[in-house]
Amino acid sequence: MNDLNSANSYLTFQDDFVPVKILAGHHIFEGLAPQRTSIIFGVTELPWAVAAYRIDGLIVQLEPNLDEVDAIAIEDSGKARLIRDNAVIYELDYTIPPDITGLHSNFFYRCPECNGHIYECTHLRIGNHPPPEPPSLPPLVSDCTDCPACGGKIQHLGQGVSFCLDCDWEHGLKPITRQHH
Repeated sequence: MNDLNSANSYLTFQDDFVPVKILAGHHIFEGLAPQRTSIIFGVTELPWAVAAYRIDGLIVQLEPNLDEVDAIAIEDSGKARLIRDNAVIYELDYTIPPDITGLHSNFFYRCPECNGHIYECTHLRIGNHPPPEPPSLPPLVSDCTDCPACGGKIQHLGQGVSFCLDCDWEHGLKPITRQHH
């Protein structure tokens, strides 16, 4: 799968992986929408159901828990691959049933080998793509272990990402948005 914006490539992988469903972030969902062969529909009859449509036999479903430029391709068997908009593909160790109506966490962004963010390791990457550019991270607050807000102990998660174990202070973490149903 070389480019999620190309009409002929969204079904084609270099091996025998054949997706039946794409869980798509907002940007990818909108980018593929002009190729849809069905009207946009809800996955369930419930009024809060996520939007989906078909491109021939492939269901493309909006997945708010994904970054807007990411997609997860799912086979009938539940094998899944995370695809970045820059065509880097990761084979997920998780089985995701194709009849899923929505993901409720971002577990797929964690590598089970090293417990790091999936983009910061090579364990699950498929193919010989050059490593993606690392995301721009805020600079390190400091190497100190004292919280600037309360003086408590700071836990460093990586370059530019820290939080306090004693209060709500954090640096470099993206806020988590929760979906309420």
